[in-house]
Amino acid sequence: MEKTLAAMTRRGFLAVGSAGLGGAALAACTSSSETPEFAADTDALESPMLAELVAAGSLPELAERLPATPMVVEPIEGTGAFGGTLQRAQTDATATGVMQSFAPTGLLEWNVASDASQESLAESYEISDDNRVYTFTLREGLKWSDGEPFTSADLAFAIENWLGNATLVPVPPFWYSDVDQQLPMFDAPDERTVVIEFREPFSLFEKYMCHPGVSTQFIKPKHYLEQFHPDFADQADVDAASAAAGFDSWDQYFADRDNTWTNPDRPTMGAFKVTAPASAQSGTATLERNAYFWKTDPDGRQLPYVDKIQVQVLDQSALDLRAANGDLDFQGYYLGYSTTETYLANAESRGFEVLRWTDTWSLLSLCFNLSHQNEALREVFLLRDFRFAMSHAINRDEINSTLLGGLGIIRNPVAPEGTEYGVDGSGQTAIEYDVDRANELLDGLGLALAGDVRALPDGTPLELTLLYMDDNQGMSRADAFGMVQEMWAAVGVRLNLRPVDSTLYAQLRLANDFDVDGTSMIEEDFDLEPVWFVPTGGNSHTAPGFGLWYSTSGADGIEPPDEFKQLLANWDALRSAPTADDRVASGQEIMQAHNDNVYVIGLMKLPFQPVVVNSSLKNVRDDAPKMSFYYGREGITKTEQIFFE
Repeated sequence: MEKTLAAMTRRGFLAVGSAGLGGAALAACTSSSETPEFAADTDALESPMLAELVAAGSLPELAERLPATPMVVEPIEGTGAFGGTLQRAQTDATATGVMQSFAPTGLLEWNVASDASQESLAESYEISDDNRVYTFTLREGLKWSDGEPFTSADLAFAIENWLGNATLVPVPPFWYSDVDQQLPMFDAPDERTVVIEFREPFSLFEKYMCHPGVSTQFIKPKHYLEQFHPDFADQADVDAASAAAGFDSWDQYFADRDNTWTNPDRPTMGAFKVTAPASAQSGTATLERNAYFWKTDPDGRQLPYVDKIQVQVLDQSALDLRAANGDLDFQGYYLGYSTTETYLANAESRGFEVLRWTDTWSLLSLCFNLSHQNEALREVFLLRDFRFAMSHAINRDEINSTLLGGLGIIRNPVAPEGTEYGVDGSGQTAIEYDVDRANELLDGLGLALAGDVRALPDGTPLELTLLYMDDNQGMSRADAFGMVQEMWAAVGVRLNLRPVDSTLYAQLRLANDFDVDGTSMIEEDFDLEPVWFVPTGGNSHTAPGFGLWYSTSGADGIEPPDEFKQLLANWDALRSAPTADDRVASGQEIMQAHNDNVYVIGLMKLPFQPVVVNSSLKNVRDDAPKMSFYYGREGITKTEQIFFE
């Protein structure tokens, strides 16, 4: 850890907007948080809760539970005390993000700066000069949370029997596919070594192995999951067990048993494992420390420092209220931005601090369906002048002033300047509010007014539907899109708003059945999930028909025009780049195309993501790191080393 990071102090904030919670509501709720019990003996090498189990003979000695060479984690502020229960909350009972934030596992992981990889479960690794062959050597003596050995056989199971099973994974994922979507070659010459060989250079694989949402998927306990897999158990027995558990097919049952968030029996390699899943009755999940976790602090003390995590499932208003009341110990994800002023007003009296982390996923945007099933709409959406006109018709300053008190950041979604794929001066194309210019462009396209509404060349009224999931975590999408609705009506384009739940939202996008998608776009690290900027799959926000065409090698979907074929060609070049310079150059071409053509219309993003931290919780970063799914959200602070003072 760099000394500058360890020495950083808490930072202050600007006030934002109006308070999201009333004082009366806050006063009616009393804090339930208490100072957690912890071990004052900082010389102890393991948590007292585990030492008791060792003394009782129900758990092996620490030396038998750790690998020969544990991974050493340098604390941010200093070594800590064992114990305590961390309180968190989330709005979706099925969301598994807490596992990526507090219990990620992978052969590699991000370094502290999150700009390069470092060894994790792998004690060492090598990459061939042409980015084709990746060799990983596991730490000796690694064990699952149930004490069983973790070896290359587990990785072989994940790669050959999960990724390689067409029932479980019908199409190889973009983060583990080779030429023409084949699986790469795999070999496990001994218990500690795995070799993955791609047929062409795969410049991104090292980054994907650090991404906690991807890397964890390679870590599957063969000794437990093989009982649910017909490659290892009798098909009739597997089918019978699946039916008895209430599932229609064995693959559904396998996925259920493989879920570390809902299945406490599933062994894990993470710092914590779920011991009590959230249920409809309790609404609270409990996680406890993994007795076989393979990381220590510099003094040889087994991590994590914290013993337990409790996660409550709440609606957004209740979650924000608990945060403002000091009842959540460490929360950034799911935390409402609009309540920041209330957090700040109550922080000192309620015993917590408010940090400002870098927001990377709040740029509210409008994505026309450029692969629309309706050819007439598709032709119009693909016209750059149409997208420019609709962008010029939006008064972003008014939306910013109304919804974010003028603190929002106005831009189109492209990689920011100064980042790896950033292009100087980008993100501002056609962003000025200019109704005259918007009308001029629309008139020039032959979209004549027929009364108050413009018409397509065939006479059909230009009436569109905006599909979106309502969300109160950031700015109000309903309010923002309602303002766009009025602004577009002023230039003769009728917009209907259609809020839907997450299931229908995904279904309609995959079916290529929408006009405009309203969503928060990423900006940085698009290569870790290219579908946001390049239609690589049917879940594209801008062109699912083109994405399906690409992902099926032309067998399905809609063939894209040349400009999108070029975008896809640039992605292929990025993915298979032989050098980092070649990769970055291809990524910048993709960003330049987005900047020049405004494939996605941006509105604005939040200036920061508030993070509340219990004042007694230490080793939490306060240097404004990225709040990003790609870095495990709160996990970017290396959560295994946080502790209660």
